[in-house]
Amino acid sequence: MKRITITVLFVLLLGISQVFAQRVGYAEPQRILDNLPERENIELQLEEFYNNWEDEYNQLYERYSEELFLYQESRDTLSETQIRQEEERLNEMAEELQFMQQDFGMQFEQRRAELLGPLVERINDTIADIARENDLDYVFQSETSDAEPIFFIIRNNPNSVNITDDVIARMNS
Repeated sequence: MKRITITVLFVLLLGISQVFAQRVGYAEPQRILDNLPERENIELQLEEFYNNWEDEYNQLYERYSEELFLYQESRDTLSETQIRQEEERLNEMAEELQFMQQDFGMQFEQRRAELLGPLVERINDTIADIARENDLDYVFQSETSDAEPIFFIIRNNPNSVNITDDVIARMNS
């Protein structure tokens, strides 16, 4: 039993020493993104995408508002059948507006992913290249976000290397 305990302890110590022997780096993806000229172009494209949607939405909303106003003005002169038809038509327009809002959120995120995807892939590839060149075993991220490259960070480690500036320089060259 004592021999097993000593063996387990030896294996644990060997494993811990391997962990501490590894080189760790970290990157700041948000800072990298903020320093790339492509990001501004992506933001402009997303803004244009939003503005186009907003124009279309506002046109439909104005039409709905006008139709609602006209209905309210003429309601007293309409038959029950006409009232029912008009209310049904107005409800359909209101549902269409609501659907446009819901659908836009999904379309915007899809468009954002399409535009950022290649850039994020380039960032990840550049980080991997620099990590290999610096003999890093792991590269962690200094912040977390659903939209940014997926890494993890250990901050303030004296043995870690911040490769953010190297990534920015390489990607901008």
